[in-house]
Amino acid sequence: MTLPLIPAPQTFTLRAGPGEPLTASHVDALADALDTWAPRAAAAARRDLADLPRTADRPAGVTVVATQDPSLAEEGCTLDLATGAWTLTAADEAGAYWAVQSLAQVLRDGVVPDLQLSDAPAYPVRGMMLDIARFYFGPDDIRRVIDLAASYRLNQLHLHLSDDQGWRLEIPSRPLLTKMSAAQDVAGGQGGYLTLEDYEQLQRYALDRHVVIVPEVDLPGHTHAAQVAYPEISPDGAEREPYIGTEVGFSSLHLTSDDAWDFVDDVVATLAEHTLGEYVHLGGDESLTLTREQYVTYMERLGAVAEKHGTKAVFWQEAAGAALPPGTRLQYWTSQIETDHIAQVARDHDVTFVASPASRAYLDQKYTADFPLGLAWAALVDVRDAYDWDPVAELPGVPAESVVGVEACLWTETPRSFDDLTMLVLPRLPAVASVAWGSPKDYPAFASALAQHGRWWDADGIVFYRSEQVDWS
Repeated sequence: MTLPLIPAPQTFTLRAGPGEPLTASHVDALADALDTWAPRAAAAARRDLADLPRTADRPAGVTVVATQDPSLAEEGCTLDLATGAWTLTAADEAGAYWAVQSLAQVLRDGVVPDLQLSDAPAYPVRGMMLDIARFYFGPDDIRRVIDLAASYRLNQLHLHLSDDQGWRLEIPSRPLLTKMSAAQDVAGGQGGYLTLEDYEQLQRYALDRHVVIVPEVDLPGHTHAAQVAYPEISPDGAEREPYIGTEVGFSSLHLTSDDAWDFVDDVVATLAEHTLGEYVHLGGDESLTLTREQYVTYMERLGAVAEKHGTKAVFWQEAAGAALPPGTRLQYWTSQIETDHIAQVARDHDVTFVASPASRAYLDQKYTADFPLGLAWAALVDVRDAYDWDPVAELPGVPAESVVGVEACLWTETPRSFDDLTMLVLPRLPAVASVAWGSPKDYPAFASALAQHGRWWDADGIVFYRSEQVDWS
């Protein structure tokens, strides 16, 4: 029997037998056992398990023991489910939360299997990126994305908040950004933006699910929308009209002017002040109008601005080789640009890498050549492509210890609704989440589990792509 658990645990034993019906006592006893040391996990048990199919209580009741064991791997847990008795042990509160998310899948159909498992993630950074700059998804949709990410034990949501097409976060010292540069999107729609109150609430919502939000404002390129609001930060100071196309690489801030750097300082200061996590993403990709020397000089100054404001920075891979502050993360996304120096950067600099290879982890790429949504500049990415890869192997020569995470990315040139979003994300997000968790590789078992998840998505009214690489029957 396949365990319909995604990501698959590191080890598990599914003992023979029909299991027992899930009851309210199971859920109540689990939540009570977690309350004192893992309150967010307890809340998840009450929220995510309460609506599962249940029967009347067993006459003998249920015993649940939930304890913390710091000797386990970080974010790790063990579960032992037996008739009338459950034991949950976790390294920390995050491990307890992920154990509850695993239970939400294992118990989804209302039956408690006779099961033992031991689990822990391979990577501390397990993320999803959502581009709300090109096409705007508001707070309610972002919450649904957070729920989806957490259900597959992802712990980071990277929000792409600015691009040539729109600016999506309130910056109080720069009111024209949201007045002039937020009211459009690539679909010709009305766009929108997050107030700082929205941003605060989304972060709290995410943290309740052990997900940290990493905001991204892309600099110095992908900045046409910012220049619409403040032309003085552009290279020529000329006024600009809003842009709703999908070309990249044509825009850049002025590299040296006081006006441009005052703008950058205002933006980074706001991000640093209002972000609850320790990292902000400051872009750095596709600055195609700059020479390498100009680009490196700019990125080094930008890194210093982040450091001045007490925040750690993430940059796209192009920044590798610049002298960046210690602890900087670099996000690898493509082999289509020069990468030979990355291994040396990993050895010589205090930086780490997150793997987001577009040919594996870009969820905006088409499944098939004739698929109506998505692009195909990197590859056609079907489920097995998103599942069957190794993050360290994607960054040749980079030491394994320098690769700290995996992130799936959804750019929004083509989706126009939440159904479009889920059509692109599912079923590939569970595949990338399995890579990020470091699940043992077993595609037939994964595909079988994925088919069960497809039945649950159908029951929940969630639109997804029925890849021919999975038997959904």
